[in-house]
Amino acid sequence: MSAPTDVDFDRLVAELVERVLDDPTGALGPSVYETARLVSLAPWLDGDAARVRYLLDEQRSDGSWGGPGGYALVPTLSATEALLAVLGREGGELPLPPAALVEAARRGLAAAAALVACSAEEPVPSTVVFFMVIPALVEGINARLAVLGGGPVQPLALPHGLTDEALRGLRGGAWRNPLAGHYLEIVGPAAVGAAEMEPVDGVVGCSAAATAAWLGPREPADPAHPSVRFLRQAQERGSGAVAAMTSIVYYERAWIAGNLATAGVEREVLAPLLKELPGDVGRSGAPTAPGFAYEAETSAIVLTALARLGAPQEPEYLWQYDARSHFMSTIPEHEPSTTTNAHILEALGCHLADGPAEGDRYRDAVARIASWLRDRQGPDGSWSDKWHASPYFATMRCALALHRYAGPASAEALGRSVDWLLHRQHEDGSWGRWDGTPEETAYAIRTLLELTADGDARSEEATQAVHRGCAFLLKQGLDAEHHPPLWIGKELYAPGHLVHAAVLGALIAARR
Repeated sequence: MSAPTDVDFDRLVAELVERVLDDPTGALGPSVYETARLVSLAPWLDGDAARVRYLLDEQRSDGSWGGPGGYALVPTLSATEALLAVLGREGGELPLPPAALVEAARRGLAAAAALVACSAEEPVPSTVVFFMVIPALVEGINARLAVLGGGPVQPLALPHGLTDEALRGLRGGAWRNPLAGHYLEIVGPAAVGAAEMEPVDGVVGCSAAATAAWLGPREPADPAHPSVRFLRQAQERGSGAVAAMTSIVYYERAWIAGNLATAGVEREVLAPLLKELPGDVGRSGAPTAPGFAYEAETSAIVLTALARLGAPQEPEYLWQYDARSHFMSTIPEHEPSTTTNAHILEALGCHLADGPAEGDRYRDAVARIASWLRDRQGPDGSWSDKWHASPYFATMRCALALHRYAGPASAEALGRSVDWLLHRQHEDGSWGRWDGTPEETAYAIRTLLELTADGDARSEEATQAVHRGCAFLLKQGLDAEHHPPLWIGKELYAPGHLVHAAVLGALIAARR
């Protein structure tokens, strides 16, 4: 299986590494959810009119915002609540004509009601603490409906199966947990100046919205405060709009290093990506970026990258997340993650390869995680996960981890994954949950390359599928500046550098 050799992959990898080192933001595009929260929470911030204009420009013809299907609900609620907040401001001029704001808000309200109605048949997708974010936004919308005028407006209901119980618990004091820093904007007045949420370089929870909530609705007396400076710089960078997160620097660098190392890129080319990662991650763990809470997934990804690049550490930190049948992503955890467990399986498997003294303990954990992952494979041979909307991402992470560290016992499960991939390729050579994308095609190629060897009954079919996939990537993926958002945060987002690394990794692995 090979990719054309007339592409200078060495140059492309070197350029990517340089861009990643120069840009700790992850090349995340603008976020409807976060930008709308700034409109609502920080009306004093420079760029208000640009943010409101961005929301109006991003509204679709059906009145919604954001991703496909149910993934549109959270950004649609956020944008609608923000427009209502603008209409309800006391004194001063509105940033745009009232008629345009009212029309957009009414269309957003209708779209949100339609999405809520659909939840009886199709549950709301699991985005970050959606079971608290959605009730908070619905509450905010219903409290502001009077600003629309023209008589009473039907209040929004909560989606099927959701209540505000968890939100009430959060506001009752459960927010005093490092994890809550990332979604501090739903806490309410208690968030303003909260001593428990000390900003890091001016940022709370790697979120512009959370930072705005911490600063409060009135313009701060100190215009030079680090958090004020951060928000002003963030909105200037995006011409008013802000990104889904301020940084994913540790996750991004480690993920890219590990992905490209297993594709065959030389260690010395990737070594610069590891220089600014947390130093003692084996004992202390790692967050997604400075300011995020420490958690298991990024810690496992960093540990695996260090091992693959010749600087292994014992993954002692991960044991605190051991839930016996599987490992947790965070403490506490609302929903287990298949990809977190796949990443932990890789980290433990890499350590086992070094022959540790506690080998039996690690082998037992590897066996438990592998069994848990196999039990969560879908009937069609795929996996899904709460951190990514595409089954191609979860299937790659789970299948490759099982193949590398639990192969013999996982052979049947892995065979089903291969069959699923071979039957899901589009005519243009791509793969994708909705439309075919370079990102998902890259994941499918990497999975097929590793799971099908010469002599396998499906190797010839897989070879042809990989060739078609590589042709699609060379045509659509190498020069793509924007990628469909598939990663799950508070809404769907696309980490540009990481997606580009996935495409390069697939082509380099195929060439090799």
